[in-house]
Amino acid sequence: DPATKAKDKMLVELFNRVVMPQMKIWFGWKRGQGEEDRAAHWAECMQNLERFETELGQRQTAYFGGQDFPGWLDYMIWPWMERINIYPLVFQGETQLTYQSEKFPLLNTWMSKMKEDPAVVEYFLDDDTHAGFVKTIVTGTPNYDFLLNQ
Repeated sequence: DPATKAKDKMLVELFNRVVMPQMKIWFGWKRGQGEEDRAAHWAECMQNLERFETELGQRQTAYFGGQDFPGWLDYMIWPWMERINIYPLVFQGETQLTYQSEKFPLLNTWMSKMKEDPAVVEYFLDDDTHAGFVKTIVTGTPNYDFLLNQ
């Protein structure tokens, strides 16, 4: 359906409003940003994620791509959702960076289903692995070979 494909492309662009606050958390140290800045970026991220909770509710499907299988939109946003729980691991003690799962019951179910998808299963990385890599970024010494050293 061309209209759905067009809407999905728009939603991928809108998902940048979820991603960019996370990027500000990752690289904020370069601008001297601290805990309060990270909390504000995270709140913005969570607020922008609400659009995707609403969209799943409107579609009334398990995936953005339909009831039975993930589609393009699902795979485009998955990598960021895969690491949604890592920030309290990266910034220990900053509980305000916790994913607010109670606000996103449909996305929580979607994430559980995505973790069962064969393409996701093959490349899934756990929270500790993602957090370990992001820690190298936020300390200013990115280790792009992080997985090779595991």
